Amino acid sequence: MIKIAICDDEQKDRDRLQELLRNYMLKSGEKYDVKLFASGEEFLTSQFSPDILFLDIIMNDKDGIQAGAEIKRKFSGIIIIYITCLKEKMTAALNQIHSFGYLVKPINEHDFDLILSDAINEINQSPKSDTVIFLSDQHTLIELSARDIYFFEYFNRKIKIVTKDRTYICIKEKINNIADKMQKYGFAMSHQSFVVNLYHVDKISSQLLIMKNGEKVYLAQKRAAAFRKRLMQIAKESV
Repeated sequence: MIKIAICDDEQKDRDRLQELLRNYMLKSGEKYDVKLFASGEEFLTSQFSPDILFLDIIMNDKDGIQAGAEIKRKFSGIIIIYITCLKEKMTAALNQIHSFGYLVKPINEHDFDLILSDAINEINQSPKSDTVIFLSDQHTLIELSARDIYFFEYFNRKIKIVTKDRTYICIKEKINNIADKMQKYGFAMSHQSFVVNLYHVDKISSQLLIMKNGEKVYLAQKRAAAFRKRLMQIAKESV
């Protein structure tokens, strides 16, 4: 299923994009989930993690360039398609945010279908799938998107996986092995008992990490310098 977000402060434009999306999906037969947002702030504070984001470049609270930079930090691998009536803004959007492309208002169906088809093909053909699989304590397979995982915690010889929606318990895993497995997705070991998704770290406070879901994770003093360095690298790579 393709997850898609539409972020535009004009309701008529949100409705138009949703209509075009519905028409495309009916023709293509793709399964999808779409959510609409009226501002960049509303999207950033939501728990929705889309594959594709249609983002208006001119909005009242925070323009698409500012919002796009934050969104890239929060969601690794997201495809951003900018919506604008000002072509001159697109150089900044394409160069600074590395957006997938753009559509100029008023949007026609042909242009919309072309760029959405390209974006979906990019997702389906990408060799960098972020799906990871673990064995639960109920001896069932846990299949998750790496971007949805906030952190792993080792306790009582088991691993707790905390995601944006729920918590899982998995077995037959070692925390060091998980750190190695998840490193390519932007994870790092903050403590001998924790492996953290760097994209979901909100603040560093003393010997604690404050995650974007509000939970607190230990940061070992001997790991702090390397951890902060990796966090800065992730931030730079995301914009």
